[in-house]
Amino acid sequence: MSIDERPDSATDKRRSAQRAALLDAASEMLVHGGHESISLRKLAAKVGTSTMAVYTAFGGKDGLIAALLEEGFKRLSIALAQVPRNKEPLLWLRNLGTGFRHFALDNHAYYALMISVTTPLSVEERHDNPDYAELPSRAITRHPAYRELLNAIQACIDEGSFPSTLTPVAISESFWATIHGLCSLELAGFYKSEEDARTGFTLTAFAVMRGLLTSKGRAKLDALLAAGATQLTA
Repeated sequence: MSIDERPDSATDKRRSAQRAALLDAASEMLVHGGHESISLRKLAAKVGTSTMAVYTAFGGKDGLIAALLEEGFKRLSIALAQVPRNKEPLLWLRNLGTGFRHFALDNHAYYALMISVTTPLSVEERHDNPDYAELPSRAITRHPAYRELLNAIQACIDEGSFPSTLTPVAISESFWATIHGLCSLELAGFYKSEEDARTGFTLTAFAVMRGLLTSKGRAKLDALLAAGATQLTA
């Protein structure tokens, strides 16, 4: 094996850094102009490399878009994996919701691309689709970030805060739809101020959580709030 073939070689690190720079620049181009704004030549110039380097890294425009999506979900997975696993499952779940919002705000360009895959489908494609699990709108369910959410929800079910009659998947889909929608609205400028956005996120996420809780779960949540352990804020 030559020096340049070693995983930790300077060449490998340089290529990784260049790939990351290309992805970041391309994500910003997408936000400001959509898919049609992506020009491999302009992208290469923006990063200070050659068009051939872009083709070598991604194989072309389609490969670049796919890599952008994968990078976005990878960053989300890393962000949620770093969320503290509070000994109280309800607070762990709260922390994941807060972590998701912070990810969306800190990585708005990637998040905007993740949103763009949820385009409307025809009636025939929308339901009873044998390949529904592979649809772009369900991409999140194939990544570790979704597993973090499922694990927290399962912990809440195991301790009796969520009813065992509901599956972790059913509950996670409720939370995902809620949080995804709230973050999308915030990034689109729906709220007048950052404070309004944070309040709206907290109010809605809290209402969804409380609505799903068992009587035991509601009692535990009320006790946590009364004790001042934390506020369910974003």
